[in-house]
Amino acid sequence: MKKKLIVSGDSCSDLNFRTSVHPHLDTSYKKWPEHLAEHLGMELVCLAKGGHGNQYIYHSLLDEIIKTPKDEIGLVAAGWSQAMRKDWQINDTWWNTRVEQDGNLYGWVNKTLRHYISFQILCEKFDLPYFHFQMGDLFESYFEGLIPTEDKVKAGEKWKLEYDGHKNDDTKIIEKVLEYNNIIDNFIGWPGINDKYKELGGFNMLQIVTGESRKEQQRRGLVVSKLDDHPNEAGHKAMADFIIKELDEKLY
Repeated sequence: MKKKLIVSGDSCSDLNFRTSVHPHLDTSYKKWPEHLAEHLGMELVCLAKGGHGNQYIYHSLLDEIIKTPKDEIGLVAAGWSQAMRKDWQINDTWWNTRVEQDGNLYGWVNKTLRHYISFQILCEKFDLPYFHFQMGDLFESYFEGLIPTEDKVKAGEKWKLEYDGHKNDDTKIIEKVLEYNNIIDNFIGWPGINDKYKELGGFNMLQIVTGESRKEQQRRGLVVSKLDDHPNEAGHKAMADFIIKELDEKLY
């Protein structure tokens, strides 16, 4: 019997991803979790859903791990999303919104950090191999204003949600993130912060694989289009190859 690879994340890990900008585009190509499962010879259980945040990611993994016989689990992976997203549950259905209405950015990042460490504790309690990483920006884009969603870009909308806190809050947030330096394990690219904070030495997955800027993404040819920066077929393969190399060289 094959061991199971259990994965959760957002749209960049969602096997059913569809682009709202190009609704007729065939996006049924293999996503990075499928490439990884094939490489490892494992059965894939992919829980990722577009638009969802870190509360969903953690709790979907928690639920799956609890109900699965532990000797059937070969590896668990979390591709964390943006800290400002909000998830909630009505009965057995998860819902989400792009930006949490309560709290502030520091609090949302702090909550995500608790999800990171809780994920580790969960896997270590059951002696399960695991790894995790920050898929895209954790909080950084919120300071400049969130760009419109892809369908709004296509419609020509220019709005952006300005951050209404103090600009020095990023220093406070970074200090909180770095408090976890000695307790975070098996995290690819820790501390998962983008190129704006090069001195920290970390990266998020999209930055390192598909490119930091739209110009770089277009040059590498690893995203859907200039209007949609989700990884395309080649982007998912490149992401899987990068993860496999990290697993082989640094984690296991």
